[in-house]
Parts: sequence; C-alpha cells; structure tokens
Amino acid sequence: MTAALRARLTRGEAAMADLAEVGGDSATVAGIACASYGIDQPWATWARPVTPPDDLTPVADWLAGHGGPWSVKVSAADTAAPAYRGLSEWLVLPVYALADPVGAAPVPGLSIGAPRDPAEFLAVYGAQLAPLATARHLASPRYRFLVGRIDGEPVGCALAQRAGDTAYVSAVTVRPEYRRRGIGAALSVAATVAATGLTDGPVWLHAEDGPARIYRRLGYQRVDTHVVLTPR
Repeated sequence: MTAALRARLTRGEAAMADLAEVGGDSATVAGIACASYGIDQPWATWARPVTPPDDLTPVADWLAGHGGPWSVKVSAADTAAPAYRGLSEWLVLPVYALADPVGAAPVPGLSIGAPRDPAEFLAVYGAQLAPLATARHLASPRYRFLVGRIDGEPVGCALAQRAGDTAYVSAVTVRPEYRRRGIGAALSVAATVAATGLTDGPVWLHAEDGPARIYRRLGYQRVDTHVVLTPR
C-alpha cells in the first residue's frame, strides 16, 4: 500500500468530523477538523489534523471548551511532532483497507437490513451512544445503518459512512449471547457492501488485534496505524 493511500484515508477521516448535515457540533479550527458528539469519552470530542500543525493551541482550546475529555487522532508516524508534546498515547488503532473482498458464511435465521428507527440500532449499539445514531443520521445519504435480526429481534448492528472520497466501516456490534456464531462477520460483509455503494474509493476501518483476524479473512489488509492522543 502506498503513502498516497494512507494520506487519502487520513483526509477521509478528517472529513468525518463535519457534522453539519446531521446537526452535530463541529468546526474547522486553524485548518483542522474538530467535532464533539456530546459523549463523555476522549474519542467523542476530537480533532483530526491531516498533517502536524505548527501550533495546536487553538484546536486544544476548542476541544477543551466542551468541558469533558478530548483527543487528537494522528498517524503513528506523526506522534513525535512538536505540536503534540503535551499529549500522551491513549489508544492505538490499526488501519485496514479492503483489498480482495471475501464473503462470509450464512448464519441460519439471520436477516440484515436497515433499522426501523434509531432505537432499534441503539438497542444493540448502546443507548449511551444515541448522539451517533439520530433520526437525522438515519435519513442522511452519507450513512448506511444496518441491524441484524433473528426471529425479528435485533442481535447485531453495523455502520458504513462516506468519508470524503472513501468509505468507513464501524459500529460492528453483536449482543453477547449471540457471539461466536458468525454474526459479526456477516454484518461486516454487509457493511462493506454498503460502503462500496457510497464511494468509488477505498473502503477501510479500524480494528484491534482480536477483530482484525476476522477482517483479514474478509479481504482487508493493514495499511497504517492511527494513534489517539489525550492531554497528560
């Protein structure tokens, strides 16, 4: 994979910070995309510099102004930049891009489709994450929300979204009592298919070591590492 692809994914991730279409809180501060989802977690109030800035102060001020924890996500190669000296590593996220897509084995009784409403999606994803799945999100052409059902009950969920000229897969979640049945893989494939319908560009995701085994089987290849930095 090329440096050009890695840069393209970085720009795509920065584009995801624009929440104007869904009524979210976002801004471009000193040329850097910033967003806050209103959730009390470092990842939920964040900035995504495409390249290290000379001075992160205005960005840090915007993020801190939201009154909770915050973070800056950067490519691993940029963590030593002087602008980030006041931050420390909080989370490391391997980046995978779709190379040769592979299907998943069917799961008996599982159907996958759009949620009836935000509540059905959040029944699996988590009610505390409601700011990420509102009626405006579900109506937006930028997003494809998916729910997996067995006997009509939601057992899993996933999300694909347009990210600049790329598409990003996330929110793959399976209720604990339904895990290890192939539902997560089936949802990941469905979200990947949905993502390819949103862009002619790369489809990608973040995956930690455990889930990464599934994505490698589904045709994703590791292309980069992103690091979430938080104030010391």
